Amino acid sequence: MFGFDLRWILIGLFALLAIAIIWRNEMSGKGDYPWTRCTESLIEQVFSDKCTLRFDDGSRNPA
Repeated sequence: MFGFDLRWILIGLFALLAIAIIWRNEMSGKGDYPWTRCTESLIEQVFSDKCTLRFDDGSRNPA
């Protein structure tokens, strides 16, 4: 009986987490993450400290 209740609690927590992530990404209006402005992948940016801007919008603040 306890396992059944715990399962529903975990399902509810995962559902809340999914809703929070969708809300943050779609409704906050903050735009894209800074590292998505670079043509290199995030792993390449971390190890090479290099960022070629995907779009030259005048912003010189890459990740």
